[in-house]
Amino acid sequence: MSEPLKRPQLAPSSAATSTAAPSDELAIEPDAAHSSSASRRSPGRFLQSNVQSDPSWRIMVFFAFLTGFTSAPTFLACYIWAGFQTGNLVQLGLAVARLFATSDKTFHKPDQQALTSLLSFIVGTSLGRFGVRIGAQRRTWLIGSTFLTALLCMAASLCAHFSGEESVAEFRTAASWQNARGMAALGFASAALGLQGIVAKRINSQLATTVVLTTVYVDLFNDPALFARRLVKTRDHRILGVVAAFTGGMCSAGIVFASSSAVAFGVAAGLRLIAALAWLVIPSAP
Repeated sequence: MSEPLKRPQLAPSSAATSTAAPSDELAIEPDAAHSSSASRRSPGRFLQSNVQSDPSWRIMVFFAFLTGFTSAPTFLACYIWAGFQTGNLVQLGLAVARLFATSDKTFHKPDQQALTSLLSFIVGTSLGRFGVRIGAQRRTWLIGSTFLTALLCMAASLCAHFSGEESVAEFRTAASWQNARGMAALGFASAALGLQGIVAKRINSQLATTVVLTTVYVDLFNDPALFARRLVKTRDHRILGVVAAFTGGMCSAGIVFASSSAVAFGVAAGLRLIAALAWLVIPSAP
C-alpha cells in the first residue's frame, strides 16, 4: 500500500502572530498595574518612614527657639517658666517647708501656678507614649505631635486673651493669670513644651530635649573640641541652640510688650505649624 501523503507544515501566519501579540501585552499589563498601584502608595510609605537623625538638627535648633518663644509670655505674666520645671518643683518644696516653718498655711497663687505648670508639663510629655507605639522617629508621629503643640499654643492664646488679665506683671506679688482662664493659658503652654521635649529627646540630637538647656551648657563647655578652629557638630549645634533660645525669648517678649501674650502665643502656634511641615523635607532613614 502506498503511504498516505503528509501535509507540509505551514509557518505560522502573520495573523496568528498578530493575534498572539495582544496576549503578550495583556500578560505585561498586571505588572504595569502593580507598579502604578505602588506609585500611588508611595506617599503613604513616605509618611510612614522614619526620618534621619542627623539632618533633623535644624528643626531641633528651631525647637530651641520655640522654647524661648513659648516661655517668655508665661514668665512675663506670672514669673513661671513653662518649660523649666526644676524651678517650679523647688518652688513647691519651699511652699511645703513654709507650712512647717511659719504660721502661714496658705497655698499661695504663685505656688498654685507652679503646680499647674508642672502637672501640665507632665501631661504633655506623657503623650510621648503614643510615639512609642507609632514610632518615635516616624514621620507621621513627628508631624502630628508638632501640629498638636501648635494647637496647644493656640489654646493658650485664646485663654490668655479671654482671661482679661494683664500680659505683663510689674511685681511678683502682683502676678497675672490668677483666674481659671489665666491658669489654663499657663497649663496649655507648659503642655506644649512637655510634648516638644519628648519629641526632641527621641531624635537623639545634640540639644537633648531642646527645652532645658542646663545639660547643653554642661556638655558644651566640656566638649574637647570647644576651641577647635573647624566645624564641630557636637559644639556648633549646641551653640546654635543656646543662641536660638535666647533669640526666641527676646522676640516673644518684644511681641508681648508691643501687643499681648495672646498675640505672642498665636505667633508661636503659627511657627509650630511651620515646624510640623518642616518634617516633610527631612530625608527618610534607609
